[in-house]
Amino acid sequence: MKKIAALTLAAGLLVPSTVSALEPVQTGKQEAAASTQFTSVAYTTVSIVGKRVKFEVKALENPFNTTYYNRIAWTSNDEEPSVFNDNILSVIVAKKTGQSYQVFSYETLTAVKDKIESGEKVYGWALALNGVWYPTMPATLYY
Repeated sequence: MKKIAALTLAAGLLVPSTVSALEPVQTGKQEAAASTQFTSVAYTTVSIVGKRVKFEVKALENPFNTTYYNRIAWTSNDEEPSVFNDNILSVIVAKKTGQSYQVFSYETLTAVKDKIESGEKVYGWALALNGVWYPTMPATLYY
């Protein structure tokens, strides 16, 4: 029953795709292994805005609120967000009544430069209510 619920939620966040212009992120977690067979509809963008970096996840399957998500995080590698890996670039927590299918967060360019080099990928992640991090399509940061 637990797997059925997880797969149902995964289907709401991810859909199958055979063609993609972007690389899917593979996770090493056994629980999320089923989701790595899918290509995420959601994708990450990253840009420099003045002295800040703007991180975005667009095309979420559901509105970004606590009914569907706990948070969105952006990482410097293709591993799930973790303070132990020191790979978190930015995080935004879901609010109760969000209606947007995209989210964004800003961090100072100086802080981001300490964790990632120009030309490297930024990985977006959506934390679902079942506690599983689902990857989005990555983007490349140039500064």
